[in-house]
Amino acid sequence: MERAEILILAGCYGSGKTTLALNLALSRRAEGRAVTAVDLDVINPYFRMTDGAGVLRAAGVDCLFSEFVNTNVDLPQHFPQLRTLLAEPPAGSTVVVDVGGDETGAVALGQYAALLTAAGAKTWLVLNRFRPFVGNPAEARESVREVETAARMPFSGLVANPNLGRETTAGTILSSVPYYEEMSRTLDLPVLFTPVREDLIGEVDGRLPWPVIPIRRFAKPGWDIE
Repeated sequence: MERAEILILAGCYGSGKTTLALNLALSRRAEGRAVTAVDLDVINPYFRMTDGAGVLRAAGVDCLFSEFVNTNVDLPQHFPQLRTLLAEPPAGSTVVVDVGGDETGAVALGQYAALLTAAGAKTWLVLNRFRPFVGNPAEARESVREVETAARMPFSGLVANPNLGRETTAGTILSSVPYYEEMSRTLDLPVLFTPVREDLIGEVDGRLPWPVIPIRRFAKPGWDIE
C-alpha cells in the first residue's frame, strides 16, 4: 500500500511558497489523491494558503487552517486534528504544509517534528534569489540553519524559484541557474525543480539542469498571493 506523502514548504516572504503549495495541492488532487492543505504560516499576514481556501475546497481539497488566520490575532496554534493526521496519514494521501520561512515561523512546525520525521515528511526550502537576505551563500546558509534548528527538522531539498511576480520572464529564470547551482553546493541540498508560470513553460522546458513544473498564479483583491 502506498505510503502517504507529506510535503512541507518553507520560504521567506515573497519566495513563492504559498503559490507553490496551492498548485501542489491542486495537482495532487487532480491525480485522484486525497489531499489536505495545512496553513502553518504565522509570519506573513498578507499572502497565505488560507487565501486560496475557496479554490482548494472547490477542487475537493481538505483545508486545515487556524481560526485566527486573517485576524489581528497572530499566534502559533496547536491543531489537534493535525497531530492526528500526521500520526496516521491515510495511505496514498498527500498533506501539503505551508510554513513561515524564518526561525520564528519554524517553531510552529517544531512541535510536530517527531511525527513528521516518523512519517517520512519532505521539507523543501523554496528560495527566490530576488528576495532580501538570500543574495549570497553565507546569508542563505545562516538563515537555513536557524530555521532547521527551530523546526527540529533538516531541509531535504531546494526548490529553485526565481521570480519577480508578473514581471518574471524566461530570462529571469534561465539567468538564475548559476545562483542555484552555487546555493545547492553551499547548502548541500539538491535542486528538486523550478516552478514556472504556465505561459513560460515552453520557453524554459529542457533548458534547465533540473525539472520544471507548471504553476498558475492566484490573486485576492488588492494583492497577488505569493
